[in-house]
Amino acid sequence: MKTQMLAAAAAALMLAMAPGALAQAEKVSRILSQQKEIREASEAATGAYSRFEHDEKARLHATQDRIFTLLDGVSDVEQLREDQRVELFNALEQVKAILNANEDDRQECWRERKIGTTMRETRCATVAEIRELREGARDFKGEPSICGHQASGISCGQAR
Repeated sequence: MKTQMLAAAAAALMLAMAPGALAQAEKVSRILSQQKEIREASEAATGAYSRFEHDEKARLHATQDRIFTLLDGVSDVEQLREDQRVELFNALEQVKAILNANEDDRQECWRERKIGTTMRETRCATVAEIRELREGARDFKGEPSICGHQASGISCGQAR
């Protein structure tokens, strides 16, 4: 059953990329019905959902509430602003990560300005990739970049 739900989630995400208003309207209704099915099953706490702790279920339900709010009164994903579409994608990915118990592979997207312009673009990476970038930046920030590395034993102005 869990596999079927995950397959349905993947199909719903794929529909987001399908052209045409009909596919988009169908996508919204599929997302909503799928999330309602997941909600009902998780509230019953039977089968695949019996393994979830209270905190995980609360996080799942809060994420689903955000999905329901974003899609309230919407018949087509194109009716959402770009930042709302990104937020919807992130929420769907969060639900998928909770169901799969695999937070590191969850895709997270954000909007940022391109360098040298005011145009914004959407960028995505997995949680694991974002963590690696942050750790790499922290490591880089800790080392002097002009005079050499602290680990090499050479201080600024000193010859080898």
